[in-house]
Amino acid sequence: MIQQTSDKKWFDQLILELRLRQVHGSAIGDTIASAKELLRDTGQRAEEAFGPARDYAEALELPSAPKHEWVRKALWPSTLGLLAFLLFNQALVPWTRSELLLVSPAQLAFLATPVVLIAFLPLYLDAIIRRIWLCVGISGIGALSGVLSAVTAPENRAEAWLAVDPLPWLIGSALVMVAFSIRNTTQSAFTTGDDDITDPSSPTANNTGTGMKVFVQITNWLFPLLALFMLGLALALR
Repeated sequence: MIQQTSDKKWFDQLILELRLRQVHGSAIGDTIASAKELLRDTGQRAEEAFGPARDYAEALELPSAPKHEWVRKALWPSTLGLLAFLLFNQALVPWTRSELLLVSPAQLAFLATPVVLIAFLPLYLDAIIRRIWLCVGISGIGALSGVLSAVTAPENRAEAWLAVDPLPWLIGSALVMVAFSIRNTTQSAFTTGDDDITDPSSPTANNTGTGMKVFVQITNWLFPLLALFMLGLALALR
């Protein structure tokens, strides 16, 4: 039992290290299957046979995506989707109250904080994955910036740096969120599944569960769904 637990942790670490190196999921599945087969034959522990998971992952030469391909395909669309969602929320309450959207420089700075944190994610992604306290800290900064943006919102037009009609911002941000969700859904439909980690020895290796498909679609439409919820809440509290 102790050996199984130790090996499971080692394989979990190996998968993480290979994911960080953007190795294709099919190659990760082949690597895991081959390693487990060797351990069954020799009766050794994983670390005893292969060494530390991080060193073993670094020594492997496996097919991987271009280094920053995920930035173009996933990070930037997510960042723009988040920005659109934040703009939608800022314009929502003034629109339901038939008021102008009032903006201050401090409010804009706090609203931009989570967007900047996500935009620079490639610079510190490895660090936050390996250090949970750093991940918690950055998440806390993003949450705190949302609270401070509400605190620094102008109470009247005299205090505002900018006063605009909220409706165009509301419609524009909603359209941007829907456009990115359609893009992500289309992209998911044409994905070959090469990024799924599958056991090649399993007869169902190429099947994708219904639950995972539903999860992917919810993720693709997360911002529009949250915006719809916020719209319903704002109208109910009007």
